[in-house]
Amino acid sequence: MWWLLLWGVLQACPTQGSVLLAQQLPQQLTSPGYPEPYLKGQESTTVIEAPKGFAVRLVFQEFDLEPSQDCINQSQPISQVSRGSETTRTPGDNPFKTQNHCQEPYYQTMPTGMFTCTAQDPWKETQDREEVPHCAPVCGRPVIPIAQNQEVQGSSKAKLGNFPWQAFTNIYGRGGGALLGDRWILTAAHTIYPKDSISLRKNRSVDVFLGHTKTDELIKLGNHPVRRVVVHPDYHQNESHNFDGDIALLELQHSVPLGPRLLPVCLPNSETLYRSGLMGYVSGFGVEKGWLTTELKYSKLPVAPREACKAWLQEKQRSEVFSDNMFCAGNKTWQQSVCQGDSGGVYVVWDDRAHHWVATGIVSWGIGCGKGYGFYTKVLNYVDWIKGVMDGKD
Repeated sequence: MWWLLLWGVLQACPTQGSVLLAQQLPQQLTSPGYPEPYLKGQESTTVIEAPKGFAVRLVFQEFDLEPSQDCINQSQPISQVSRGSETTRTPGDNPFKTQNHCQEPYYQTMPTGMFTCTAQDPWKETQDREEVPHCAPVCGRPVIPIAQNQEVQGSSKAKLGNFPWQAFTNIYGRGGGALLGDRWILTAAHTIYPKDSISLRKNRSVDVFLGHTKTDELIKLGNHPVRRVVVHPDYHQNESHNFDGDIALLELQHSVPLGPRLLPVCLPNSETLYRSGLMGYVSGFGVEKGWLTTELKYSKLPVAPREACKAWLQEKQRSEVFSDNMFCAGNKTWQQSVCQGDSGGVYVVWDDRAHHWVATGIVSWGIGCGKGYGFYTKVLNYVDWIKGVMDGKD
């Protein structure tokens, strides 16, 4: 049998639960029938509830686990709690567990600390350091996904939630980007340092808007201040015909709350996501038919054969570099649906194995807005760099 005295502390983050209301007063939680031993094989569940917008933090002031002749090696692993908790305990060989529940489906629990409580060793830390489990953003799974069976050429209006990672940027004009995690924006370096700018003003403001498909609503929601701008070192602004390394990251000053209108996109992990003919989607607020759009548009485009794009560039007598850090999409005879103002937005494909949307490309460059192919930064080649920057190693 066991009992513990806990102190419930409320913290500002989402949670779910029921039965036991968290309070800022000591509460006692015991095994069934305490102080008598519980029945062999008996299971019991305790769910601790906090008001909406708060989470439960458990502070164990006392913990008593009494040895019993019927229970061999009785132990009860307890993980600390962040965003709400559901507590399940089973005696004997089945340990006591505390499982965290984040605000699904936008977050998932990532346990990082686990303790084992035994009669012989009341608190034994099973990891090198104590860490509170946290709620990690769920990427690439829109609550309102697009209908993938459409075969319409050209652009279509996006519905709220179709591309919840879409960012609208304003630096040297209109641009795009995509949310990574809950505080990073993936974009193209040339939206920050344009190729065609002769003299650039220092300390240029970087405006980032998220969470809607209409530009006026985005502006009403407000700008997300940027803490840091990181441009890939291989990008060279003075090389006007070379967009190699056209990738950058914007770190927001504050994490953004995720929900149906705002979710991150996933990063690629396989070359199979770049196979010729694979269909993907590109979205943005760029120019359409000579006019700046006020609504988010998207187009369905296939990954094009590399040789076909090389031949097309030669046919056009173009000198732009088409490096291995790029790929192309579209069709030689199709009207380009990507234009000025779409730069920095991402090209996404559905990953059948992981069951989520992946940003395989970043809108980088093209030849006008007529018929032909568009060229994209190959994100897979920069995943290590992206993770290094986001983890603070760069």
